[in-house]
Amino acid sequence: MVFQYATASELASYIQQDVDTDTAELLLQLASAEFNGLADTVFGGAIAATYQTTGTSARAIILPFKPVASVTAVRIAGATVTDYTRIRHKLYRASGFGSTWSFPPDLVEVDLTYGFTTVPDDVKGAVLEAAAQAYQQPSSAVVAETIDDYRVAYSTHSGGVQLTPFGKEVAAGYAGMYAA
Repeated sequence: MVFQYATASELASYIQQDVDTDTAELLLQLASAEFNGLADTVFGGAIAATYQTTGTSARAIILPFKPVASVTAVRIAGATVTDYTRIRHKLYRASGFGSTWSFPPDLVEVDLTYGFTTVPDDVKGAVLEAAAQAYQQPSSAVVAETIDDYRVAYSTHSGGVQLTPFGKEVAAGYAGMYAA
């Protein structure tokens, strides 16, 4: 599930011209998906998920979601346990999460919600910038041409929806971040 981090009217305001709504919506969805992929997190709403892993006698489990908003249940081999502590994206339990020696291994299931509930301004800006670039220049093109000594300058944008260097920097700032 990909959230769209800006609207067509915001894109129109950003580029200061009227836009085709269908095209704008598509580009914003693609730009948001591109941002999601690089940032490796979700903005604009919490997502419910069940994480499954192999149980071991280890006393900690690292949850591969960010940011983890809440953990609602932990089950080991089908039995619900409540004697765990969550600190950010890790769960701790004194007696471990299953048995190292059981076969098949114990299944550990963690019901959780993750993601940012709002879209930060820098994320919205990065998505608008990428969508605006794709809207205004949908493919690589000649941007300047001279006659004497014949020169041709092509766009550095190679078409499609791509995050700009600013957008990539913003996404990198969120990638690897474990908050909440």
